[in-house]
Amino acid sequence: MRSMSSLDISIVLREIEEDVIGARVDKVYHHVPNEIRIKLRGKGRIDLVIEAGTRFHPTQFPKEAPRFPSSFAMLLRKHLENARLTAVEQHDFDRVVILTFEREERKRVVAELFSKGNVILTDENYRVIMPLKHTVRVGETYRFPEKRVTPLDIESAEDLRGILDDREIVRVIASKLGTGGLYAEEILQRAGVDKSKKAGELEDEELERIVREMRRLFQPEEIRPHIVLENGKYLDYQPVELLKYSGYEKKYFEKYWMAIDSFFSAKTVERVEEREKKSEVLERLNARLKSQIEAKERFEREMELNRRIGDLIYENYTKIEAIHSAFLKARESRGWDEIEKIIREQQRAGKLKEVKGVVPRENAVDVEVDGHVIRLWLNRSIPEIAEEYYSRAKRFREKLEGVLKAIEKTKEELKRAEEVEERKMLSSIRVARKREWYERYRWYVTSEGFLVIGGRNAEMNEEVVSKHMERRDLFFHTEMPGGSATILKNGQEAGERSIREAAEFAGIYSALWKEGKHSGDVYYVKPEQVKRAARPGEYLPKGSFFIEGKRNYVTVEMKAAIGVDISNLRLLGGPVEGVRKHCDHYVVIEIGDVDFNQFSIQVAKKLVEVAGDEEKHIVRSIATPDEVAKFLPPGRSRIVEAK
Repeated sequence: MRSMSSLDISIVLREIEEDVIGARVDKVYHHVPNEIRIKLRGKGRIDLVIEAGTRFHPTQFPKEAPRFPSSFAMLLRKHLENARLTAVEQHDFDRVVILTFEREERKRVVAELFSKGNVILTDENYRVIMPLKHTVRVGETYRFPEKRVTPLDIESAEDLRGILDDREIVRVIASKLGTGGLYAEEILQRAGVDKSKKAGELEDEELERIVREMRRLFQPEEIRPHIVLENGKYLDYQPVELLKYSGYEKKYFEKYWMAIDSFFSAKTVERVEEREKKSEVLERLNARLKSQIEAKERFEREMELNRRIGDLIYENYTKIEAIHSAFLKARESRGWDEIEKIIREQQRAGKLKEVKGVVPRENAVDVEVDGHVIRLWLNRSIPEIAEEYYSRAKRFREKLEGVLKAIEKTKEELKRAEEVEERKMLSSIRVARKREWYERYRWYVTSEGFLVIGGRNAEMNEEVVSKHMERRDLFFHTEMPGGSATILKNGQEAGERSIREAAEFAGIYSALWKEGKHSGDVYYVKPEQVKRAARPGEYLPKGSFFIEGKRNYVTVEMKAAIGVDISNLRLLGGPVEGVRKHCDHYVVIEIGDVDFNQFSIQVAKKLVEVAGDEEKHIVRSIATPDEVAKFLPPGRSRIVEAK
């Protein structure tokens, strides 16, 4: 499934600009992990979807709002709610979209649709307020991708020759102009140039044909938005007809963004169906069955209604033909306003009671016959009008046949899902994901986005210091022995909040918690002050260090949190502030009376309880007791809050 191209983006922005500019932000939603939906109110409701690395367009099929908004969604709401969208632009014909909002201050949302992408909230000067993904730092100025030559920059054969090298021409166009392989091959096929020909061997006349076809493709005078289908399934979306897809079935749309929206909505449904666990599958299938039954009943009613109207036309042919002829004749010399006035006068006199209204935009009149309203189009004959209703009945019958098959299929799926659900109750589930290097240690991300790592034992303490402590870091430890050697990565560049959180981390995972002390002192120093060798005549146990010079002290409270970061399919534990910032659901804990093993089960259960119904299976797979145990402080604890 391809991401939107630069051409796709430019066309969509032209289509939507008039509708979205001036609209105000009503709400912002985060559909984890990568999708942001901005609900606008302007001429009507507009839902803009931004999926990092993939797409940007309005949607007619917004997902149900998450029960619990993520921290990123809350931040976007804080800065953007009720702000006016004043500009939506494409940066340098690249796969970067910039949305500018104004309230008291100007804010921007930068949507990267290339590679894995990102969605970044910045101020008007592009200083990063918060990214969806931490590929950029908070506070730094956002740097746009380096500008490269685009198809729009190539105006002549001479321009094209200036970028050629000794590779095949298709590779040159695809890579140097960023068209991708599909469009590069399309351009060459249209130009009648062998794609495997060496670029340096091309004649001027061939280059001119390539430039001409490239401009026709990337600056189309007219578009035909469509989805390409293969074996009945969505394969691709395109704004113009491509030679590659000349033999494929296509579904056409009024606007290109509608085609893209339909394509991705269908793919999203497919992914959801594949990922959903069985308890959710049952709920979804029951809802689907209910909807299909309602559709079946509706199609039956509409089929019968249209068939009956067709019959009524022939049963009352003379009467209907007289009405039709009268209005047709009236229209030869009168406008609709005058006709409506005459109808009202006649009806006050007790006449023309069967006339229910006129429909000027359709050049039609509505009349009631035997309790049914029939629309008479003046540009059609009576048999043609009857045939229209019979055709409608036929279409509803075809829909009915389709929904009946769908109902049977759903019932079969329900039966299979119920069997799977019974098997599921007998086994546990775990999330499978790629783990970061630091996850073998104790770890935490501060509310400002700085990484904190610490050892789980004496051996890991030595490893953390010897392998991972660098010049710009800070080292933390409790004054009393028996704790995690803690490193705040790039700590000398961190703010006071991150330093305090790192100190809290060191206190939480130390003997302070194990011994039931509700507060304690933690010091921090620079890396060069940490010595792994004892002074002459002294002994250092394994995992211990000698500190040289002045220590900086922080008094910390023994309170922690463990939460679920759904977007990254992982747990996070440590100081409350960072867990609250990065997690969708969390529990706050303090020193208590529940032993370590039992407490890991309590926390796992509580995290599942506070999760929304649509997230419970995800939380359950992430927050297993074994995983929870990795983030618990040593000793006894209790839960004081859950969100």
